[in-house]
Amino acid sequence: MAESAPRRDSIRRTLLIYLGALSLIGAVLLFLAARSYGRSAADRSYDHLLVASALSIADSVALVDGQWQVDLPYAALDLLAMAPEDRVFYRVAGAEGATITGYADLPAPPALPRDGRPRLFDAVYRGEATRFVAVSRWVAGPATQGQAIVQVGQTRLAREALADDVVLRALVAIVALSLAALALVWIGVHRALRPLQKLERDLSLREPSDLKPVAGEVPLELDQLVGALNRFMARLSASNETLRAFMGDAAHQMRTPLAALRAQAQLALDEDDPVEQRRSLVTIERNASHMSRLLNQLLSDASAIHRSHLQQFETVDLAEVLHQALYESIPQAGPRPDVRLAATGEPMRVRGDALLLREALKNLIDNALKHGRSPPGRDAGPLQIALTVAEDPAWAVLTVADHGPGIAPGDAGSVFERFARGRDAAAGGAGLGLAIVKRIVDSHGGRIDLSNRVGGGLVVTLRLPRVTT
Repeated sequence: MAESAPRRDSIRRTLLIYLGALSLIGAVLLFLAARSYGRSAADRSYDHLLVASALSIADSVALVDGQWQVDLPYAALDLLAMAPEDRVFYRVAGAEGATITGYADLPAPPALPRDGRPRLFDAVYRGEATRFVAVSRWVAGPATQGQAIVQVGQTRLAREALADDVVLRALVAIVALSLAALALVWIGVHRALRPLQKLERDLSLREPSDLKPVAGEVPLELDQLVGALNRFMARLSASNETLRAFMGDAAHQMRTPLAALRAQAQLALDEDDPVEQRRSLVTIERNASHMSRLLNQLLSDASAIHRSHLQQFETVDLAEVLHQALYESIPQAGPRPDVRLAATGEPMRVRGDALLLREALKNLIDNALKHGRSPPGRDAGPLQIALTVAEDPAWAVLTVADHGPGIAPGDAGSVFERFARGRDAAAGGAGLGLAIVKRIVDSHGGRIDLSNRVGGGLVVTLRLPRVTT
């Protein structure tokens, strides 16, 4: 059974989920607030009636000859009876708790009212939730005085009905607002993602070779994305241009030796004289060797281009890279050159690609071996080159010096171009060595300088940024 593809994240779905959840939480909070407000508003409305009834009854209490008298104002209870589904209870008692009139079994308030302030509380009476108020009143007679406590209660049916009505009306508004908010969230997410859709459409309609920067206004949040995309396309365009130039130059450079090789092979086929055939075969072998060197340098140039773009650098020891390059470049058979190496005993650390740096040093050593000669004053001594590794506070400095013809002043600016060769260059070169070295050094943030040494010869100086920690 094929494995199902992993589910990918969606910006649209993420935004809708979070904003929808925020709207839902807001609606729930609004509902809870509306329910609390509805109950509080209903309590305030009916509490005013309840307190007014209790105060009206308290005004009717009198103390005559030491006896309590209550002229109950039924109009006070009629105010509460406006809610026909509710029941009303009352009680008038003395300070000692003796009931003067009313329902003697009413639940007592949690604390006796003081200073004439009404005390409101809830209790269950006869199986129903009831709201009570208790007020106290000092009553003075001709010869005595006393404190009367008036307690009035009303069931909560009308209050709950009023609160439910308030909550219902608020709920309708909340639902309408929530739906409007969700619609706005949907529209907002759609409009917010529209620039991405436009960007995708513009890119999909482009020709494969169209790598020009993305134009047009984009939201601030997309500036970094579009900037990174434009930089990537600029690098890709430069890489494509380099590849096209490389392929054109390679085709041009390979065409001539291939034509010469084919012509020499044809001459060898048409020749009957063994001596002339051998001369043609020697020429074919020489041209084939030249093509092999050219092809190797073209591949080296392509590798340098590719790895320079990758920038996969790490800390390397330049002196160790130089020893490896010498081992691979110095011929193991035939006359060996006199290589003089002066290096510090400490590691010379730089940040770079060890393979590219080794390739650059091999090209410099090959150039010195190819164009150098014995020092002046020696008739048949070995070819001599000198390599020095030194350091200064910011750079690792490497020099390669030979005793060859040096470089003409007019060639100093052109020898770093691909397939360019100096006027005094030896035959058989491809003109790629110094171009490869220059590309590698530039990709490492370094510098390369050429100078003629006193007495003849070329000095190539490389400077690469040091790693000091």
